[in-house]
Amino acid sequence: MRYLLMISTLFVGAVLPVQAVLNSKLGKQTGGPLIGSLLSFLIGLIFLLVINLLTNYTALTSIKPLSVTPWYVWLGGLLGAAFVTCVILVNQQQGVALTFALVVTGQILISLIIDHFGLFGSAVQPISLYKVMGAMLIIAGLFLIKN
Repeated sequence: MRYLLMISTLFVGAVLPVQAVLNSKLGKQTGGPLIGSLLSFLIGLIFLLVINLLTNYTALTSIKPLSVTPWYVWLGGLLGAAFVTCVILVNQQQGVALTFALVVTGQILISLIIDHFGLFGSAVQPISLYKVMGAMLIIAGLFLIKN
């Protein structure tokens, strides 16, 4: 099961550059990156609404009150919108490979910090020499892709 999850995650990661190119094209053809992001999220919202209605409709009628969750968990949607908009803006100028090399580098660096300190309620995974070396190799790869 673990390997299936890893392969699924790899596939989802591979889809992100395709999404970036499609969203950039959508933004160009509809009036800019902000409207492109809006339309992308609208399509995603409709898709998720339909999927929830088909598979999990009772969850929609029994959503827990906002007060039972910490305020910061609601920032996920905001961060997702900022990510998609930023990718739409920058990948046309610097290319998809560099854009996602930067994305992955940022993800690894903040992930190491989140894991090490157990931020946002995540399990603590102490930083190690191997993890630091892996991050350094990713940063080196970023410089190779840049040039």
